[in-house]
Amino acid sequence: MRTRDRSGAAVGVAAVVLLGVVVAGCGTMLHRWQLGAVPLGVGLALLMVLVGGVVARALMDMAGVVLYGLAAVLTSQVMTFLGPGGDVLVPSGAPSSVWLLGLPVAAALAAATPKSWYADLPAGVRHPARRHGRHE
Repeated sequence: MRTRDRSGAAVGVAAVVLLGVVVAGCGTMLHRWQLGAVPLGVGLALLMVLVGGVVARALMDMAGVVLYGLAAVLTSQVMTFLGPGGDVLVPSGAPSSVWLLGLPVAAALAAATPKSWYADLPAGVRHPARRHGRHE
């Protein structure tokens, strides 16, 4: 039984780290997108980080959010430097600053969501005692 628990934890760790890398990579590419003069990309990228953080918390509770956030921040920082051929994915400017500073804030907001969102109870049940039929 212990081997199964360890493998489940390892899969959870791998899943939230991979999620953080993918979300940060996509967000780094997306954050500069504009529709006309409206910079929608940074908002969508930060929303993606928040949703990914909620998924990470659902998978592994607070440890999942921390691992997800660290993977996302590390990925965005690595992608900030010059790429091959001198390409810059995160140039200086307001959208890039909002992206780099907002990413850890969005991950922290996912950590601040109520624990009741992740409870394993049927809809409408707020107390574990009701689950056992005591307060029907």
